[in-house]
Amino acid sequence: HGIASGDPLSDRVILWTRISAADDELVEVRWTVASDADMQDIVRDGTQISGTERDYTVKVDVTGLPPGATLWYQFEYAGQKSPVGRTKTVPVGRLPTASFAVVSCANHPYGFFNVYREVALRDDIDAVIHLGDYIYEYGMGEYATELAEELGRIPEPATEIVSLADYRQRHAQYKRDADSQAMHQQHPLIAVWDDHEMSNDSWRGGALNHQADEGSWQKRRDAALRAYL
Repeated sequence: HGIASGDPLSDRVILWTRISAADDELVEVRWTVASDADMQDIVRDGTQISGTERDYTVKVDVTGLPPGATLWYQFEYAGQKSPVGRTKTVPVGRLPTASFAVVSCANHPYGFFNVYREVALRDDIDAVIHLGDYIYEYGMGEYATELAEELGRIPEPATEIVSLADYRQRHAQYKRDADSQAMHQQHPLIAVWDDHEMSNDSWRGGALNHQADEGSWQKRRDAALRAYL
């Protein structure tokens, strides 16, 4: 499901991946950070355990990195290596300039992620700022799915997402998108959620797109945030 990095500070950055493994199996995944794209000059490395509790995602807060550096990273599991990703740490002190790509509202069934591809092709970006609506919760036949069948982008699952399993499956579909993978592989992401990571027009006590027959709002909200994190 690709690789990603995000939330860079001057001495650390978050690394992420998701792997395929048998249910209920605990797996040990190796991660490596290097100062070169060939992964020869190793800066930091280690291992992380994952399993069904984390939906086989691996999320590492790598510390002790040099400030203001362009770095490369890679994961390895069961003899298979991930693509090599590129990330950056934040410089210390004042900067004359900084360059960001700003994106939001990525509705998978409504069209292709062309903008993500264009962002991936830029090498002058320090980080991508995602303002939310990273996913949308609707099912087939609901908002913005008119072109889904024609484009081969039918929501997974095909129904509106409510449970933890639903939200995980939807995130996995978005993460499989080639343009999304390219953007994540090339740049660190600084992200915040909006409403559709949970449900349309959500607030503390509910959401416009949450009805009584969909169960507890708090349970749905907590499932959505757990999958997001």
